[in-house]
Amino acid sequence: MIKLDKLKKGDLIAILNPSFNNGDNTAKEYVKLKELLETRGYKTKFYPSYFAHEGYLAGSDTVRKTDINDAFSNKKVKAIICMRGGYGASRIVDKLDYEVIKNNPKIITGYSDITVLINAINKMCGFATFHGLVGFSLLGENYDSINNFWKMLEEDSKGKEIDVSNTKAETLVWGSVEGEIVGGNLTLLATLSGTPYEVDTTDKILLIEDVGEAPYRIDRYLSTLRLSGALDKAKGFILGYFTNCASNKNQTVRDLINEYIAPLNKPTIMNFPIGHSFPFVSLPLGVKVRMDATSNKITILEEIYNED
Repeated sequence: MIKLDKLKKGDLIAILNPSFNNGDNTAKEYVKLKELLETRGYKTKFYPSYFAHEGYLAGSDTVRKTDINDAFSNKKVKAIICMRGGYGASRIVDKLDYEVIKNNPKIITGYSDITVLINAINKMCGFATFHGLVGFSLLGENYDSINNFWKMLEEDSKGKEIDVSNTKAETLVWGSVEGEIVGGNLTLLATLSGTPYEVDTTDKILLIEDVGEAPYRIDRYLSTLRLSGALDKAKGFILGYFTNCASNKNQTVRDLINEYIAPLNKPTIMNFPIGHSFPFVSLPLGVKVRMDATSNKITILEEIYNED
């Protein structure tokens, strides 16, 4: 694994939008996020996609992919925080310059639609990426989640223990397993299936969460992962929030989990605090961890960062 530089005071952080635009909140969020990051001791660079609008997207595909490529090639930029998810990353995942990205490894974080980018970059470039908060999430009052986010980016990782036993997390299948975490938003994992950017779950711990999907759609996406072999290949599962995935009298998300995941009899934590609700625990992708589903703990087993 290629190691990264962890964040330190004075570093330059890039803010960009690979997917949806900021809508009517562009100017207000710009002021608040710039002030927040600079108060924490960082410099900021807001890329054109932050301000751009093209329909629901944050500018054209060219604008958004250029921002990502430029942010990685910029030697002064030490981390990239995606401002929001939504939709659009799958339109540009094949347009990124992975050679440039691989030669300029740095922190990139996001979730939801950013699932596409953080998994593709980890797979193609060989360094850790982060299923972590997006920029607008940092503007809220979810202080524990925000503190967890900064600790993940600013502190050494090896031996770090993530204990969620005091949350609503529960054991679906008992046991302990070691492997790299991959995954994120279920809809996007299914979307990538069968493409060169498909998430390889072989001997990995698969993270799954989603938002705003009816049970029949969750069924469809889980069926896609089952048919592709992705579920069978995984060593274990972290099931996060399924926010606003309305249940009905015919089927619930829990029913589907019991149908698709439980019979595999692999260590599984469900209701893990990650996804489109809070609290939110940021996790590194592509890094070897030990997941103890019995005690609801994850321990990072290797160092993500270079020595100071």
